[in-house]
Amino acid sequence: MAEDLMSLGTHCTHPGCRQLDFLPFKCVKCDGIYCVKHREERTHNCTNPDLGNTQIPTCPLCNQMIKRAQNQSANDQVEAHILSGCKDLILTKPTKKHSNRCAYKSCRNYELIPFTCPHCHKNFCIRHRLENTHGCSVSPTMISVH
Repeated sequence: MAEDLMSLGTHCTHPGCRQLDFLPFKCVKCDGIYCVKHREERTHNCTNPDLGNTQIPTCPLCNQMIKRAQNQSANDQVEAHILSGCKDLILTKPTKKHSNRCAYKSCRNYELIPFTCPHCHKNFCIRHRLENTHGCSVSPTMISVH
């Protein structure tokens, strides 16, 4: 019975600690298993402190954002960018492709669900969805009543 309980926990991988912990913490940067005392990067001297860094480095010369590789530090990426003459590894902002924009000439609204006019087949926002509010180009004589 005592051996079964000992197999449930995991020993802290910090040198000199080796505490048996039943709720250990796994460092996502160095894959080490640590007790509550050594769970933070600074307390277990993490070997990969820059690995999970989500900050985007900026070039000090051209002020452009630089792409980050998973296995390289921010300083290495900035250095490679500067050595290329500030031409490589530039991070471009993704352009948003707006769909379902209202086709009314002075309206800039976007709708999650488009309201398509059954007569002119254009997308409109909720305010301009009716034919008389968006000035539908189809004449009333072309609309057949069934």
